Amino acid sequence: MALHILDSVIYGKDFASPEIRKIFEEESIVQDWIDFEVALAEVQSELGFIPKEVAREIKAKGSLKHVKLERIAEIYSQTMLSSVSMIRAFKEVCANGAGEYIHYGATSQDLFDTSLAYRLKKTMDIFQQDLKDIQSALNHLSDKYRHTIMAGITHGQQALPITFGYNTAIWSDMVRKHIDRFQEARERILVGTVSGAVGNFSSFHFLFGEKCHEMQKMVLDRFGLEAPAIDIQPQIERLSEFLQLLALMSVSFEKIADELFLFQRNEFAQTEEPFDTERQISSSTMPQKRNPNRCEMIRALAKKIRSNSNGFSEIYMRELRDHSPFYLEDFVIPETILLASTMLNQAKFIFKGLVVKPENMERNLKLSGGLIMTETIMLAMSKKTGKKETGFSMVHACAMEAFEKGIPFDKFLETSSEFQQYFTKAEIQGLLDPKNYLGLTERLIDDVIGKNGK
Repeated sequence: MALHILDSVIYGKDFASPEIRKIFEEESIVQDWIDFEVALAEVQSELGFIPKEVAREIKAKGSLKHVKLERIAEIYSQTMLSSVSMIRAFKEVCANGAGEYIHYGATSQDLFDTSLAYRLKKTMDIFQQDLKDIQSALNHLSDKYRHTIMAGITHGQQALPITFGYNTAIWSDMVRKHIDRFQEARERILVGTVSGAVGNFSSFHFLFGEKCHEMQKMVLDRFGLEAPAIDIQPQIERLSEFLQLLALMSVSFEKIADELFLFQRNEFAQTEEPFDTERQISSSTMPQKRNPNRCEMIRALAKKIRSNSNGFSEIYMRELRDHSPFYLEDFVIPETILLASTMLNQAKFIFKGLVVKPENMERNLKLSGGLIMTETIMLAMSKKTGKKETGFSMVHACAMEAFEKGIPFDKFLETSSEFQQYFTKAEIQGLLDPKNYLGLTERLIDDVIGKNGK
C-alpha cells in the first residue's frame, strides 16, 4: 500500500522519469552496495591483496539473483545495521570461503558514501541531459518567435515592447547556467571514499601497506567518482550543495511556470500549456476549463524542493561520524530528486508543446493605447532639445492625463501644441510603433541560441 504520493497507483505516474525512479528503487540501491563490494574485491585482487579466485567468486555471486533482498531484511531485523546484513547475506552465497573477504578492511560509510555518490552521478547525468533538452526547446521557441512582439512587464505593468522569442531566450539563458552549475559542481559532489572507519586508511594500511591509497582511486574510478584528498565522511556539505543546485533550479522553473500561468489567464491568453482536448478534464463541474495544471504543479514542487534543501542544510556530521544525517539523507535526497525530475519532465513537456498566440500578444500590446511607447517620445525629445529631464516631465504629464481621460496616446500627442512644435504626425506614428523600439533584441537572442558562434 502506497504511503507517499510518489508511489500512488493513481498519481505515481505523474512523478519522476522511469530512469530516475529506477536509481532509487530498493533493489537498485542494494545492487549498488553489492557492486561496491565486488569492485573492492576486484581491485584488491588486482593489487595482490587477496586471491584472484576469491574476487572471481565474489563477482560471480554479486547480484540480487544470488543475494536475496528478503534474506538481507531478515538479518537486518536482528543486526539493525543494513551494511552488515547485506555483507552476511552476500557471504552466505559465496563458495569456498570467498565471502570472508567481502568488505575487507572497509567501513560501512565507505559503502554508503560511495554508493550514494554513484546514485547522484547517475542522477546528475540524467538531469544535465534533461536541462539540455529543455534548453533546446527554448532555443527553438526563441528563434521561431523572435519577431513576435508582446508587452514586456515590470511590476505587473506593461513596460516596453519585447518579443516572445526574447522572453524565452532569457529562460534559455537561465537553464544554461544550471547546466554549467551541475558541471562545475561534479568534482565536489561526486566523491566517494574507500578509507576505513575514520578515513585515515588505518585498516587498509595495516593489511596492505602504502598501496591502499592507490586502491581507493582504482575502486572509485570504476564508478566514475573522484577520490578525496582526505576523509570526506564528516563532510556532508557536498550533499547540501547538490540539494542547493536543485533548489536554485526550482527558483528558475517556478518563475517560468508562474509567467506562463499568468500568460494563460483568459484576460491575456498569450500562451497555453499543452492540453489534450479529447481526454483531459480540468473541472468536475465547469466543462470549459483548460487549467494550466503542469505550471501549477511546477510551482508547488519548487517550494517543496527548496524546503527540503533548507532542512538538510540545518544538519551536520558530529565529530567524525554520527547517525543523524543518515536519516535525512535517506528521506530527503531521494524525495527531492524525484520531485526535481518531475519538475524537469513537466517543463520539457510544456516547452515542446507550448501553444503561442501572437494575435493576442499584439492585442494586449495595444491595451495601453500607445502609452507603452512613452519612453520613445521622451528620448526623441531629448535628442531634439538636449533636455532629457524636461522631456520626461512633459511626457509624464501627458501620459497621466491621457490615461486618466482614456484618450489614446497618439491622438493626445497629435492634438498637443507642446508636441506639435517638435514632431509631425508621421513622426509620432513612427515613434509609437513597437517594431521600431526593440533595441538589440535579435542580436541578444542570437547570442543565447548560438547563431553568432557564441
